[in-house]
Amino acid sequence: MPMLAALKNPSPAAEIIRKTEAFRTELPHVANQLYLNHAAVSPLSARIVRGVEAFLKDRSEGDIENYAAVLMPTLASARMLVSRFINCDEKNLAFVPNTSYGLNILAQGLRWKTGDRIILGDEEFPSNVYPFLNLRQHGVEIDFVRAEDGKILIEDIERLITPQTKLVSVSYVQFLSGYRTDLALLARLCKARGVLLATDAIQALGAMPIDCKAMGFDFLAAGCHKWAMSPMGNAVIYLTDDLLARLDTAYVGWLSVKDAWNMLDYNLELLDDAKRFELGTMNWIGLVGLNEAFKVFDELGSDVIAEKILCNTDYLSSQLEAAGFEPLLNCTRENRSGIVTIKNVEGPEAVVQQLLEKKIKVATRCGMIRVSPHFYNSTAELDVFVSELRTVCKR
Repeated sequence: MPMLAALKNPSPAAEIIRKTEAFRTELPHVANQLYLNHAAVSPLSARIVRGVEAFLKDRSEGDIENYAAVLMPTLASARMLVSRFINCDEKNLAFVPNTSYGLNILAQGLRWKTGDRIILGDEEFPSNVYPFLNLRQHGVEIDFVRAEDGKILIEDIERLITPQTKLVSVSYVQFLSGYRTDLALLARLCKARGVLLATDAIQALGAMPIDCKAMGFDFLAAGCHKWAMSPMGNAVIYLTDDLLARLDTAYVGWLSVKDAWNMLDYNLELLDDAKRFELGTMNWIGLVGLNEAFKVFDELGSDVIAEKILCNTDYLSSQLEAAGFEPLLNCTRENRSGIVTIKNVEGPEAVVQQLLEKKIKVATRCGMIRVSPHFYNSTAELDVFVSELRTVCKR
């Protein structure tokens, strides 16, 4: 009887495992490799492949000019699904080619004056650095907050804020260490000091919960080919109403205006919402795939996905430590993510290559091994990885 009761009312953990691992049937790669590199790029599901193939077949031999019948409904669906997943209004979301492009929209759209200052992390991925370094030509100064063992601490950011600080831009999840910033706390600090907060969320979208309204940041940019498991060449930006009102539109296209189809009017009256940044022809093949990917995320829910990923992170970290390996990040669960980076492996490039020969895919970053399992990966797979890593490293 107790066993039957357990089956009828499974524990939250069991239910999460059931929901997330059921998706494995849509992932052909699991049959021939152990993929633990989602912080670089994710595999495409069979569901995405079917959707893209159907779209290409239609464009090849069916409804070739399918703008109204297919493209617009796909875009509307994708916008709705992503907006719901990160809890923002659709009018505040736009699709752009990549994270760098999105951050440049912010960097080039704000009005800068000599002496303005920006705070960045010193271990950020370059996408969240170069768009702002480029503003030095306008007299903007950059202050780098130093990472402490892979952590960007809010108190260190606070110490750098001056009356001239105009913007703080940090990754929600650091690409190297996997440290996850408390954006809600940082946003409250920035708001109290009159500073804008932007976040590069490419290492979080599709992995960690994002609630634009509750967290309170001003701007977000995130590519969708990593944890969001979508085709390359698509990203999203989010900006608040207040920022939208004050941000100049550095680049405009024929779809940036209110009356786009009145083509010879040339009335440059920009759209009131974020769609003004969607200038023209989009990556439609990628958007078809993205739409399918976010249908899955919508079905599972961000909390379920995040909990499974954090369970994997906790388990992997403990198993690595038991085997004598040292994860770079030592922090509470609230600041963890899907990334576990190992710092005490000699010759990491050679080790990663030997693992690849065993059909296990991880990555090297900055002289360390970065492991990034997604929600569908199992603890059994993580055991295989740790066992093979011990073999290769002779431990």
